[in-house]
Amino acid sequence: MRRPRGAPAEYVFWNGRLLDAPRAARPPREREALWIKDGRIEAVGPAAAVRRRASRTAEPIDLEGGTLTPGFTDAHIHLITWIRAMDEPWLDGQTTEAIARVAAARLRSAPDEEWILLRGWVPREWEPARRLRATLDRIAAGRPLVLYAVDGHSVWASSAALARAGIGDATPDPSGGVIERDREGKATGVLIETADRPLRAAVQHGAPASETLARALARARSLGITSAHDFDRSATWRAAQELDAAGRLGFRLLLSIPVASLDAAIALGLRSGTGSETLRIGPVKLFADGTLGSATALLEAPYEGSASTGIEVTSRDEMAAACTRACRAGLTVAIHAIGDRAVRNALDAIEAPLRSGGRYVLPPRVEHVQLARDEDFARFRALGVLASVQPIHQVTDREIARRHWGERTVRAYAYRRLLSDGAALLFGSDAPFDRPGPLLALSSALLRRAAKDPPDRAFHPEQRIRLAQALRAHLEAPHVAAGWRTPLGRLAPQFGADVAVFDHDLTELEPDRWSEVRARAVWVAGKPEPIRN
Repeated sequence: MRRPRGAPAEYVFWNGRLLDAPRAARPPREREALWIKDGRIEAVGPAAAVRRRASRTAEPIDLEGGTLTPGFTDAHIHLITWIRAMDEPWLDGQTTEAIARVAAARLRSAPDEEWILLRGWVPREWEPARRLRATLDRIAAGRPLVLYAVDGHSVWASSAALARAGIGDATPDPSGGVIERDREGKATGVLIETADRPLRAAVQHGAPASETLARALARARSLGITSAHDFDRSATWRAAQELDAAGRLGFRLLLSIPVASLDAAIALGLRSGTGSETLRIGPVKLFADGTLGSATALLEAPYEGSASTGIEVTSRDEMAAACTRACRAGLTVAIHAIGDRAVRNALDAIEAPLRSGGRYVLPPRVEHVQLARDEDFARFRALGVLASVQPIHQVTDREIARRHWGERTVRAYAYRRLLSDGAALLFGSDAPFDRPGPLLALSSALLRRAAKDPPDRAFHPEQRIRLAQALRAHLEAPHVAAGWRTPLGRLAPQFGADVAVFDHDLTELEPDRWSEVRARAVWVAGKPEPIRN
């Protein structure tokens, strides 16, 4: 494909496939070419007709048989954390020796005062007898060493790291969290759910947040992503403002508000769905429970072979009170809920202000929805709640789900049932806690298995959805959820010119081959933006 030399106001894309989720099917000849001008799509149609209408100064972009799509939106991602995770060593195995080997390499290369951060620790592979602080201290050699769990909902920290965070043996468990202790009552260094917040606040990172975010956005664009709903608990707000002011954003961001900042947001008069065409205020983020991987997702009945039903990170009444305050102030909400009891609690909390005549300015959301009760599927439509899901999870988690939830998995990652009951889906990745990429999400939703797996390994194949439904969840629906003034997410006249070019015709490849496809270029508001492969 011929890459643009500059940034003229007009481009004509031709000689390739145009793919989105149109309201009605149109013959391929009616969608051969697309003309963008001044940040919007001017025309879509037969190549000769579109090229005749376009100005002589419009730069032709030969798709070379590839695919042009609207720019994708990742509706749930942690941008700065994602790129920092790419810089931090991934644990190669779960044995003490493997952790020691990875940590030793990092210790040798890092300055004496620098935090040593490793990712990919799997708590369920370590029984409590092995999760002792002394085990980690032998590896840390007096340094602040932190092992982030693969799902991000627990950490294991050395004594030096705990000391810097002000966590000791006598520190009480916070609400919604656990400081794991040994038989003598001493902290093991394992911090579960909200217990890790002082540690995360104490960790110091080298590169400025704005530079890290710039790298994240360039990397996201290389996947065909031009917009994201960011749920990072980091400095994303200020970093995004700095890049935007410098003209370096080249992206559209919906930024969430931690519930801990709800009072401040109300005092400042912030309202969801307000902002510029590049930065917008999103929902207030709450946590109903933990995760499947850490067995802290909140369930109606105990985990298989266990008496535990998980962790209630925030009670239903607390969430209802926060939802009511947010709704009255013009803020919508997004509630992390993975287990079926957590989903029920989240829907109840979202419903609380609606019972007294309240109305959210943007649709409220439940994030993840990995397991739901039969009676709760229809409540999404009834309450106007969006189901924000990550299709890659049902591929990554299927064996854990079967082990922990048994026969309940018939209600797990049930995207087709949500759609059939009238819910609107939003697709995201939850990176860095799973792999990002819209084509990966689409193929996961269509196949219900990993691309390399045989068809008979599909996870509840009755929950497969159609390509048009999956595209809508990754293209147009997230933009509607964000409240952008410019219509986005379709290849249609007057829609915003956020587009991505892929190097294959996706309609000629089976979904299990989409991992071979790469994004060549993206345009945001009609302007080509750099990508980072």
